[in-house]
Amino acid sequence: MGLTVAEAFILLSFILLLLFTWWQADTEKRSLRLADSVGEMSEDQKVEIISGLTDGTFEIARALRAAGIGLQDQQAIEDTEKYSRFMREEDMQRLMNGAVELPPGTLLKLGEVVEITPETRLRVALDKLLQPEEPAITASRRLAEAAAAEEGLVDLLDRELGERIRAEGGDILADGTIILPQKVLFEAGSDTITNPDFLREFCAPWVRTLRTSFLDISDLKIEGHASSEGRLNQTPQQAYLYNLDLSQRRAQNALQVCLSSLKDPSVMNWARGRLSATGYSSARLIENEDGSENREASRRVEFSMAMNREKLLDEIRGDLASAESRVSLPKPAPLANLGPDEELGTRGIPRVVDGDTLVIGDRRWRLSGIDAPEKDQSCPMLGGGVTACGKIASKALTDLIGSRDVRCEEIEKDRYGRSVGVCYLSDVDLGREMVRRGLARAYLKYSTAYAAEEEAAKTEKIGFWAGEFQDPAEYRHSR
Repeated sequence: MGLTVAEAFILLSFILLLLFTWWQADTEKRSLRLADSVGEMSEDQKVEIISGLTDGTFEIARALRAAGIGLQDQQAIEDTEKYSRFMREEDMQRLMNGAVELPPGTLLKLGEVVEITPETRLRVALDKLLQPEEPAITASRRLAEAAAAEEGLVDLLDRELGERIRAEGGDILADGTIILPQKVLFEAGSDTITNPDFLREFCAPWVRTLRTSFLDISDLKIEGHASSEGRLNQTPQQAYLYNLDLSQRRAQNALQVCLSSLKDPSVMNWARGRLSATGYSSARLIENEDGSENREASRRVEFSMAMNREKLLDEIRGDLASAESRVSLPKPAPLANLGPDEELGTRGIPRVVDGDTLVIGDRRWRLSGIDAPEKDQSCPMLGGGVTACGKIASKALTDLIGSRDVRCEEIEKDRYGRSVGVCYLSDVDLGREMVRRGLARAYLKYSTAYAAEEEAAKTEKIGFWAGEFQDPAEYRHSR
């Protein structure tokens, strides 16, 4: 059925509620020994029995009883009812429909769990149901999410640059590679760029769009490609080497002009860490439908990107390695060795809840002075589209901390009983760092401690400020 962990828990609770209710009806029927008791019943009781026999109520109970289902404590019904209040009506209806479709064998197993086990063993059964996804499902989900994210980026590139690129005779491929014909940038046989203004106008939004996508892009390439044709009277070997030198110089010159279009130092540094220039000569020719060389199409410059596949593979390997040792619910993070004046839950390896909330041991911390996007919040991106800023902020804080100790100092308690304070990774103020990176806003309603960092990130269009960074408080109020 594709249920989430929370839905599975609620669904099981709901099914148990149905079963308990039906068992109660069945018990009432069995307790009516009609041959001995009819004479002692009131007229209203007799009418109720007849109604139950005719509307199918007792038939349902009898079928359940035939499957081995028996009476349970009324308290179980009250326990399961507690979960329904967390659901929207349409979600409850969807789960009810799903419960009806469960195979008889599944219902029998549920009945066995409830009928023969006390509360503690029932909780164990629920824990087993709530185990995380199987490794193969997790890997498949990771791959699907990565593919969907890349498709979204390609769509964004097309909206930002597609019309201009196609107007010049170029194209954007399905993997995001942008192809420009030779004539757009170079004269035949020359490595001098004929239209540097066009290249600058193209390169700046290309790099900016890739950077603000928040995808893990490991490489950007500018590639020079040539046909197999060389100079007059050159042998194929000579033509290949001639075109190799020409294509390399063209790619390098294009890279230099591209970098000159980047005025923001942070964008420049990001691009320098990924950009490379490569000349392929005639190694990757474009062919006509009949297999012959299309020389004109083969003379081109390509701008391509590559995702960090190794990181994705490492995550999948980690899923597989931890499959046997994982647990259904998160355990509190281990505590560090505390000093004599330190309280429990003030120092240790935290569990990140979201972009501004941590848990150390059993103690929940709200980072003072910042407000990060809610986990389900999306933020508009420059040029169109949206990015999952809530999830990105949470992951960024997780990656920043890693498996290192964090030390927190409480300022106050909030209305939910959480500790509000400043948390440090070594001497790095985590709240200040999140605001500085444009991944959280300064919570000016309560503190101006990070107002300068927010203004700098906003001015330099860092992080979510590269798009429209919706105020998380505003988002919460709009839901």
